Amino acid sequence: MNIQFEINQQSYQSDLSKGHSIAITLLPNGNQPNHFGAPECNSEPLIAGDFIGDTKQGGSCNVNRLSIIPHCNGTHTESVSHVIDQLIPVHKVIEKNIFPCVLISIKPICGGENTDLYQPNIDPENKVIQKAQLKSFLDNFSNQQLEGLVIRTLPNLTEKKVLSYDQKNYPAFLTNCAMNYLHQRGVKHLLVDFPSVDKMYDEGMLSNHRIFWQLAPGQKSLEESESDEYMSLPKKTITEMVYIDEKIQDGFYLCNLQVPEIETDAVPSQPTLYPVSKNN
Repeated sequence: MNIQFEINQQSYQSDLSKGHSIAITLLPNGNQPNHFGAPECNSEPLIAGDFIGDTKQGGSCNVNRLSIIPHCNGTHTESVSHVIDQLIPVHKVIEKNIFPCVLISIKPICGGENTDLYQPNIDPENKVIQKAQLKSFLDNFSNQQLEGLVIRTLPNLTEKKVLSYDQKNYPAFLTNCAMNYLHQRGVKHLLVDFPSVDKMYDEGMLSNHRIFWQLAPGQKSLEESESDEYMSLPKKTITEMVYIDEKIQDGFYLCNLQVPEIETDAVPSQPTLYPVSKNN
């Protein structure tokens, strides 16, 4: 199905039958990506009295209990509730499921070469993405095209689909200067192929998360809205641990960010990219 839309008086079209999912397929009880040493996603048959939800064990049907930590077990999307006391479900801050976005590929630099600011300090062996790197790619795109941004880090190893991130496999992250730049450009939905936009061991500051949602250090609540309880809240999301196949080229896309309606701060998600072309 082809759709047409306009940005900055330029007409575009996209074929919604040619989408590319950038979610990592999560295999319970099998090889899967993991962050922060959290328990892995697992599945087990439901047992209730004489009932067992496993046909292989004589049950009449399969009924599984799924255990998952969205922040640490694969592709997930989070709301501002990740860092504040109030519960603001992810699905209630996504105003449009389909939005313009840009995909870029960046090779993080060593922390020892970094000149940007970050709180807490960046260690020399860390891998970071600087503002200048983002700017060199994004200067060619308008703010209207940057409602969403997808960042693919290089080298784009397939091991990202099953990698356990720890001290041995320390993930990349953004500098505070880089995150401030993305806020200034108006990015509403940020998608990255690493497990957190912040340093893995950051003394609990989550400074990039706070910059993205415009929260002060240590701020744990938002002001109450006088009307609709969700009207004045940040309509912004962060999606982490995606995987972008090599066949998906950098450039301008539409993104369909699909999330379940679960009332929590982070949920498993399936972002899908649709190629876009200009109309003559």
